[in-house]
Amino acid sequence: MLQNMKTRTHIKQSNLPMKKTVLSFIALCVLFFNSYAQYQTHTTAISGIKENSLYKLPLSPVYKQYMASDMHDVRIYDSKQHEVPYVLLSEPLLKAKSDFMAYDILSQDHFNTYSEIIVHNKNKDKISNIAFNINNSDAYKYCSIAGSNDKKQWYSISQLQELSLLYNDVYTNQYKCIYFPLSDYEYFRLSVDDWNSHPLKINSAGYFKNSVIAGKLYDVLFSKTITEDTKNKTTTIDLKFSNNQSVNRLDFKIAAPRLYKRHASIYAKRERTYKNKTEQYTENLVEFDLSSDGSLLVDVPQLNEKELFIEIQNKDNPPLEIESIVCKQLASYLVCDLNAKETYSLKSGNTELKSPEYDLINFVSQIPQLLPEASLGPVTAVPQAKETTVQKEISFFETPQFLWVCLGIGCIIVFFFSKSLLKDMGKKE
Repeated sequence: MLQNMKTRTHIKQSNLPMKKTVLSFIALCVLFFNSYAQYQTHTTAISGIKENSLYKLPLSPVYKQYMASDMHDVRIYDSKQHEVPYVLLSEPLLKAKSDFMAYDILSQDHFNTYSEIIVHNKNKDKISNIAFNINNSDAYKYCSIAGSNDKKQWYSISQLQELSLLYNDVYTNQYKCIYFPLSDYEYFRLSVDDWNSHPLKINSAGYFKNSVIAGKLYDVLFSKTITEDTKNKTTTIDLKFSNNQSVNRLDFKIAAPRLYKRHASIYAKRERTYKNKTEQYTENLVEFDLSSDGSLLVDVPQLNEKELFIEIQNKDNPPLEIESIVCKQLASYLVCDLNAKETYSLKSGNTELKSPEYDLINFVSQIPQLLPEASLGPVTAVPQAKETTVQKEISFFETPQFLWVCLGIGCIIVFFFSKSLLKDMGKKE
């Protein structure tokens, strides 16, 4: 019995140096991995924090081009480099039950070429938007807003706003906000151009006391090249985007001819491997028509590609004279809880990071739509000091190859450690 206890003690003592060696090796590997890890590449300061509150940070295309398409690399840090939880929200469907304050619709008339809706702001509240509940429609229309205090003398507030809907398959109607300069007229008149289609079915009007962003669109950064194929009778527009530029709408301006109707499609180029061979193919994403008697605003499912192609079928007609194309994306923003006495920065670019999991995602329904807005400063590149040193003084011991050699040696050490342990156990028996 005593001999067995001595044997076990001897085995444990003899294996202590081996265990220390293995643990030290593992620690070195972890440190090496950490030193070789990728860091955030871009940062921007957050300003405009005047009180302790939830804030929203608008993410325009200028900032999103430095972020991954799914935003998994975005982090907000305080002055001590502690992560600040956030939730990413995109242009939402407005909420009718809790936030919608209805106005009386005094009249709703349809004339030959336009519709006119007059709403009553009986308390003369200062407002900058009116929301209209409209039945789903894919018609493209333009409208204007005028104000009056006596329904006789009308004053212009906003002209030539687009009134098309991004309709959905869940609800038969939704809200569309019309924004204009802050006004306190008692009466507001919406005039809708019905020249090319029947009037819209407007069910109610009012305003969202908390909403300031519905329907907001940003211009997307891109470059374009237009080529004509006389043999196939097509026009191809090549749109190239910087990183992470989603597109929800295309706005065309056609200079000539006067009358036209062309079928067009949007596609992207793809690659696939079949039988050890890589081949290219095209994936058709959207089809639509460009017509001189219709709107040239084209709503598309969200597209997020580095390069898109628009092909227009000309048949035997002369090519369209395309004056301009504007790509737009729905607004998106981060919501986070910020302290007025702290300083914060937003960083991105580390593709090794995973999407964060914050508690704030569980309280989206409780976040008010009216939130103070913080500002993002200019984007600057994060100095990569460690990467620069590696590039200047790189040696074999700082390369991934050395790391794999270390891992191999570690496996051999573990193997002999296990073998030695089994031998000692055999001797004991």
